[in-house]
Amino acid sequence: MKILINGKTREFEESKTITGLVAELALEPKMVLIEHNGIALHRSEWTNCLLSEGDRIEILQVAAGG
Repeated sequence: MKILINGKTREFEESKTITGLVAELALEPKMVLIEHNGIALHRSEWTNCLLSEGDRIEILQVAAGG
């Protein structure tokens, strides 16, 4: 399955949820915002959101500092 993540095509062997994708990419869930096919998702929606061939994912990482 191929999906577009931040403008780059990535290939995965099987369908995943957003939660699974975040884990596979070793991202800290509390530090990222996810947009799936142009729709911003609340973290509580990640588990039920299945990825499909050709999906577009945008991942924004929140940074704190001063």
